[in-house]
Amino acid sequence: MIAFTFDNTFEGLLCVVYDAYTRRIHPDALVGSDEIIPLTASVTHAVITNQAHYERVYRGLQKKLSPQACQRLQYAWLSEEPGADMALFRYIRKVFDARRPVENDLADPDIFAMEKLAKKVGREAQLLLGFVRFQKTADKRYAATISPRHNVLPLLLRHFAERFTEQVWLIYDIGRRYGVMHDAQGFHEVYIDKEKAAALSRNSGKLPLHELDPEEVFVQELWKTYFSTVAIQERQNPKLQARCMPRRFWKYLTEKQCCDDRQLRPESTDCRRHSGLRQQGRELYGLSLQNQTQVIDIFHKKTV
Repeated sequence: MIAFTFDNTFEGLLCVVYDAYTRRIHPDALVGSDEIIPLTASVTHAVITNQAHYERVYRGLQKKLSPQACQRLQYAWLSEEPGADMALFRYIRKVFDARRPVENDLADPDIFAMEKLAKKVGREAQLLLGFVRFQKTADKRYAATISPRHNVLPLLLRHFAERFTEQVWLIYDIGRRYGVMHDAQGFHEVYIDKEKAAALSRNSGKLPLHELDPEEVFVQELWKTYFSTVAIQERQNPKLQARCMPRRFWKYLTEKQCCDDRQLRPESTDCRRHSGLRQQGRELYGLSLQNQTQVIDIFHKKTV
């Protein structure tokens, strides 16, 4: 058994392809840098990621594949599913060895597996474009948390950068413990410690009250009230809703989260602070508790 070790990156995978062809040996297993080499491996080789090598392999793929197929190949890598690296290696090998285009040969198990992975990642990214919920922080920035099955965060950046060009925002992947922040200078990777990541996960991605803008607390409450007001109880279809909006996203959606007042005791300090922040938000909008429902009703009538 021949095993190659690499750094678990897409560039590293392309370097695996380069070393396999230059050394004329093809691995039976790919092992990440943080994984244990199988005891059955009789031959091992450590692949070093080299820019010239992976750029050469990628140029070769661009000649053999359409731009859409190259994109699907990168999507499949972002799936991070077990065995995906070896499946993609076999796919790339068949692309280079074939004399004709093979990207549409879905009868081949490796090509079909790659297409299936790419579709999973693409669907996950498409869903998150509508399910990301930003929270306005006290320093006038916007933060959102996600926890997708696949590493789709890189696929969301262009959409939100075009939509929120002038804002400073951050999208953080709780499961993978990294995020990307956008500002006037571009994109920056962000990492936080384990304790804060665990706290975000326990709180369904909600930031602590002292980190939120007073206006944000009131807007969240207003959105929850509007969401429950416009719902038609007689036409509720939980199965259809769960199919179009998977339940694993619900805990990060503002409209699906329980009101903080129900979770906090009236006598607690956090509850009093939360009520004070909501009152400040109402003052910013010039609204009182009495006319809040009336404003929602007027807004609904205007938009229908």
